[in-house]
Amino acid sequence: MTKQNQIFALLKSIAFIASYLIFGAILAQLKPFFPPQYERYAQGLVGTAGVMLTVGLFLKLEKKSLRDYGLNWEKSTFSKFSIGLLLGIVLAGGMLFSQISFSDLELVLNDEVSLFPFLLWSLAFVPLAFMEEVAFRSYPLLKLNQAFGFRITQIILAILFAVYHMLMMWTPEASLLGPGIWALAYALAAVRSGGIALPTGLHFGLNFVQSVIGGQKGIDPIWTLDYPANVSESAIEANNQFGIGLHILLLICCIIATEVYVRKQKA
Repeated sequence: MTKQNQIFALLKSIAFIASYLIFGAILAQLKPFFPPQYERYAQGLVGTAGVMLTVGLFLKLEKKSLRDYGLNWEKSTFSKFSIGLLLGIVLAGGMLFSQISFSDLELVLNDEVSLFPFLLWSLAFVPLAFMEEVAFRSYPLLKLNQAFGFRITQIILAILFAVYHMLMMWTPEASLLGPGIWALAYALAAVRSGGIALPTGLHFGLNFVQSVIGGQKGIDPIWTLDYPANVSESAIEANNQFGIGLHILLLICCIIATEVYVRKQKA
């Protein structure tokens, strides 16, 4: 592709994400009409409505179909979502328990939380994951991949996903080490499966594990993850460095998987 086409692809992708943010900000004015305890559901539903308005706008402008953006429903959609969910739980759970084994962190059962209400509130992360996967791993992924190839697309989308979380008031370090790296895994899941069902399940699985241990606001966790009262500052810092190391390991795995995918596509 020419430089001009690449620039257009990048600008269109950014415009798609920006439109999602604009529509979401407008529709967010409806959130006060929801009871406070449903804030997560309200955020997910409002965001999903915003991203689907964006999809509708771009479908009309480019005279495309949902299938062109990888958003059509197929017989394998639910099974791909389930595989992604299982993969997300295994990856996030493995990282969690390796960190617990390494550090002084303790898991304490929260006796005041029942399983069924917890699962009900956790389902709010399905639309939250879905809206972000549509915003970043549908139209933008396809456009950028066609224009730049998958290696460069991974870098661009990881940066955009990290910046998006910075706009959501995340710190730059947390945005780059968390969503910025996981964006590589989500995009790999999208291109390998041919749609957003698998990465949406992966995304939801990660958020679900975080909600189980209190890593998500607005949901009472099944377990509480914390340090004992007498833990030293050096132990906390060592654990933080270990957590960063886990994400660096995930980054390396994603880079290797990206390279393997690109070479297989060329072959």
